[in-house]
This record gives sequence, structure tokens and C-alpha cells, in this order.
Amino acid sequence: MNAHASTVVGEVLQIDGALNFVSMPRILDETALYAAQETLPSCLAIDFANVTDIDSSAVALLLHWRREAARLGKQLRYVHLPENLVTLAQLYGVDTMIHCPSQQSKPVT
Repeated sequence: MNAHASTVVGEVLQIDGALNFVSMPRILDETALYAAQETLPSCLAIDFANVTDIDSSAVALLLHWRREAARLGKQLRYVHLPENLVTLAQLYGVDTMIHCPSQQSKPVT
């Protein structure tokens, strides 16, 4: 069992550990708790700096988060998107749906 857990630091949700099919239930639960905050900021940020493994299910998760942010009337930005996740999104033709306009003009670090 994966001992990693995501944490909220200020207005940023930091995803830790694997972001794959096996970890999806944990990640979905953690992000649902984040989204349920009474004091949810107007711009939500999800940081991928501590992600260790990615598979194609991560692309579906990013799209899910976009829909949820829109449903809540919030902006959403992704920080430190792993290059392999960006490549998967490009492969599936959904990369423009994942990035915020401000991120498209900046390189991901």
C-alpha cells in the first residue's frame, strides 16, 4: 500500500507519490476534501512536483479536475506538470484543455 498522501500548503494542493490507476481512489478522495473547504480560494492550484509515477489515467484525472473547478466556479492551475504527463495529454489531443492560458505561454518547470 502506498504511504504517500497529498497535502494542502496554503492554497496549493501538493500531490505526492504515484498518479496512476492504483492511486486514483486515494487522489480522488483527497481532492474532494480539498474542494469541499468552506474557504476555497478563487484560484485553485495543484502541484505535481512530488509525483513519482504517472500513467494514462492521470490525463483523465486532470480533465476531471477541470470540470470540477468549472462546476465550483473556480480557476484552476497546474504547477510542475511532469513532461510525460504533458506528452500523454498531447498524444490524446487534450493538452489545450488541461493548461491554463497563462501556462501555455510559459515553460513548465
